[in-house]
Amino acid sequence: MLKVTCAIIIQDRKILIVQNNSDSDHPFQWEFAGGKIKIGETAKDAVKREILEELEIDIEIFVELDSVEFDYGFKEIVLIPFICSIKKGEIKLNEHKAFKWIDIKELGEIDFSGADKKLIHKTSNWVVLKKYIGE
Repeated sequence: MLKVTCAIIIQDRKILIVQNNSDSDHPFQWEFAGGKIKIGETAKDAVKREILEELEIDIEIFVELDSVEFDYGFKEIVLIPFICSIKKGEIKLNEHKAFKWIDIKELGEIDFSGADKKLIHKTSNWVVLKKYIGE
């Protein structure tokens, strides 16, 4: 099973989401930025590296949420999420089509990839996310 990290980046009570390109495994679907953990790398190191590579920003990690497993049919992943904020940098899209900041109430309306959708529907994660948003 592939271990993958993602960053739920919060700023001004909004959550950053990114849209996949047409050539990704999940074309045009939205997700939380992140990526695969390399051999010998911790999940925290991986998410920081991936966000720097994908968005050219440094992040501060606040808390790790509960992981979710998801089978896409062509790959099985364990998604390890972190709630984060931007420490420095301006968002530059290196691997995605678009990004936007959304309200927590909009999460259920977004066409997320399967693992990200499962992640936000996990009650334990929802409770912690609401706390960090300030609700």
